[in-house]
Amino acid sequence: MNPLKWHREHQAALILGVVIGIALWLAIGFMYDGLHSAISPATANAAFHDQTMTGIMAWLGTGSAWRWGIFGALVGGGLLYTRQLLHE
Repeated sequence: MNPLKWHREHQAALILGVVIGIALWLAIGFMYDGLHSAISPATANAAFHDQTMTGIMAWLGTGSAWRWGIFGALVGGGLLYTRQLLHE
């Protein structure tokens, strides 16, 4: 079962599933792993939005964010691959 020989719309669905999986699992990973660093105050006078954005950017720069994103890509792609495999 070679994804390169699928119809174009199935290949697009696979790519979209991978992208949605990355975004979803990055959000889940941030809620699970990075939320405490995002809302912890960097300075006493910083606005909450600045603290949150600084925390998000710091979390995305760590190895943990990459692991969540790669896991999401595997989950999203694997679900669509399995679906396509079962329909043929």
